[in-house]
Formats: sequence, C-alpha cells, structure tokens
Amino acid sequence: MTSIISKSQIVKFDEACHEYSIEGIHIPSVSELLRPVVADFDCPAKYLERGTAVHKLTELYDADLYFSELAGDDIAPYIIAYSQFLDDHQVEVIQTEQMVFNRELLYAGRLDRLWMIDGNLHLTDIKTGSKYKQHLFQLVAYAMAIDAGDIALSNLYLNPFSARLDTWDIKDFAYGIDMVKALSLIYWDNHRKDRKALDKVLREMSS
Repeated sequence: MTSIISKSQIVKFDEACHEYSIEGIHIPSVSELLRPVVADFDCPAKYLERGTAVHKLTELYDADLYFSELAGDDIAPYIIAYSQFLDDHQVEVIQTEQMVFNRELLYAGRLDRLWMIDGNLHLTDIKTGSKYKQHLFQLVAYAMAIDAGDIALSNLYLNPFSARLDTWDIKDFAYGIDMVKALSLIYWDNHRKDRKALDKVLREMSS
C-alpha cells in the first residue's frame, strides 16, 4: 500500500486550522468537497462530539491502548459494541487515519480504516447512529484517492451494545464516483485562480 503514502507526501496538513495545502495553495478536504451535498444535513453538536469520542477510543482500542476508564458511561456501550464486532470477525488493521490525496481531482483527506475483515479488504468509516447516503460519498472519495485494487466500501455503524457492518454495492460505488467527480468540478470551477496556480506547481514538480 505504499502508493497511498507516496501520493500524499507533497500535501501539507495544518493541524491547527485543519487545512491541506501544496506550496501554500489550499486543497479542499473531503468534507469541504462534499459540502454542497451535506449542507442541509444538520447534525447536533452533541452527536458530533460523541462520534469524535468513539473514533478516538476505537483507535486506541486498535493500538491496545484502550482502558475502560477512558470511556464515560455514555460512550462505553459503543466501545463494547466495537469490541464485540472484533470478537465476531477475523480483523487485521492495515492503516488508520492515513492522509490521502487525489492527484486528478485535487482533494485530500484522512481515511478511517483500511483493514481485512474475514479475508476481504475493506475501506471502512466508523459511524454512530444511522445510515445516510452522504456516508457513501465520503467513502468513495477516499477510495478514489488510493490504489487499493478490489476493495469493499463499508460503514461500521456503532450503537450502544450493537455493531452493524454495512457494505455498499457496486451501483452505489458508481453513483458515488459520479458525485465526487461532479463536486470536484464545481469546487475548482469556483476557485479557478488557485487551480491555475496549483497546476503550475504540480507541473514543475513533475518535470
């Protein structure tokens, strides 16, 4: 999977402002790219905070750094669900929170998990709550930024004491590709000056 890393080496990430750039030129994140189709998807702050907390704790769990004392009473049932999922399946984590960059469509992001589940390669994003079409677009954007060959796109939905792996089918994948390409076109059409400067920088890097 070295190609996943090499493509993103030219991209810098500013943790403080959560911004990707190449030679000082702003690169949209996956979330920024998807903004036109998630603008009406208003998620209350408490659910966003819960999702972030669960993400962080599952990462610690994967790294054998999790202790039950780290999770409050409201979060612990989600981690128990994650633990049960791992017990029920053969899982091998390959990469987590890996920065990726799509050289053609010019966006960057951090994929959640690239892992083997019961012998199949999955690109998975963990969610708390219910299934939404926006989750597909996010996964497709990450998949289009890596060279992973035959890969399943899935969301692992964690709820208190319950985990469900939901895999998107090939028709969903095709629809998602069209959507991501269209959103990239819209973004860069609205940022033509940056695109022109970026194309010049990338040409110079390639020469």
